Amino acid sequence: MNNMVKLSIIIPIYNGDPFLEKLIQTITAFTISDFECVFIDNNSTDNSLAILKELLQNASFNYSILTEEKQGAGHARNTGIKNAKGDYLAFLDCDDVILPEKFERDFNILKSHDVDFVFCRAKRFYADGRIIKHPITNIKEGINTPPSLGLLWLRNFFLLQGTGSLVVKKSVVENLQGFHTATTGEDAFLFIRMGLLYRGYFYNETYFHYFRHSESTISRSNKAENGAMRRYFELRQNLFNDDIVSNNPIALHILKDQLQTDILKLHRLGGSIKELKSDKLKGLKLSSFLFNPLSLFINKRIPHIKYNLFFQLDRKLLKRGRDKVIRKLRLEEL
Repeated sequence: MNNMVKLSIIIPIYNGDPFLEKLIQTITAFTISDFECVFIDNNSTDNSLAILKELLQNASFNYSILTEEKQGAGHARNTGIKNAKGDYLAFLDCDDVILPEKFERDFNILKSHDVDFVFCRAKRFYADGRIIKHPITNIKEGINTPPSLGLLWLRNFFLLQGTGSLVVKKSVVENLQGFHTATTGEDAFLFIRMGLLYRGYFYNETYFHYFRHSESTISRSNKAENGAMRRYFELRQNLFNDDIVSNNPIALHILKDQLQTDILKLHRLGGSIKELKSDKLKGLKLSSFLFNPLSLFINKRIPHIKYNLFFQLDRKLLKRGRDKVIRKLRLEEL
């Protein structure tokens, strides 16, 4: 293998047997040649590793195969990052597709603009035949200066385009200390913190395709009772304890509001306030307006949080005050 490459593509493999042949076809079709693939087997229990080695026997690109014993995409990707030789990183899951010309387009942008990362729009494919483009509301085409993307993604996780959309300087990911090792949300954790600190370039073309199938991590998580809600709550707790987020007053203000809403929602579903406000949230002060005994009593007996009068008043009457605080914080940053 060459010692120097421009791009390292980090690819975790966990029970990817059905997707590996198409994965290698995807990689072989890339229109750039100055790249390496770093495959990381993450305790696969099927024949993924043997199949991967067989498929790579006549590979036309540089590659290495590593192993990571700790389960999860975050652990696997971090192992790949440590061993990557490229100045830039890209991330690909074995069931994703990146169109052949994407990286050529990315590096043309990186050559002509002073940015730390570049990303495109994503398209999601479902097993039932549905195809959905990820929303991009308020994502600026061209250069986005920090902390704009970080705040946008913090407010709305659905605007995240996925790691396969991204090419980023390796030094940036190293400064961010790689991916969180939580079982879910590690992608959003990286994107939000990256957007708070670094300049990114967005172009509205769908060069990244993501396949949502029944065995994907998110699909399995969503099958659990209130899985999506609990997943977002875990991600927000991890962000609350991150220095990059806590050092941005606007981000912290947004996050505190989101966490209180999460706690109220989970309380309505039977959670204990004491248990929900765990050690991770020691520094979070709960609103006495939202969490007074009458509000909590009502909250337990309604079909949805929006029917809690205290929550309605908090959204309507106190929103103006919150917006004023955020405007003040923005002015202080200028």
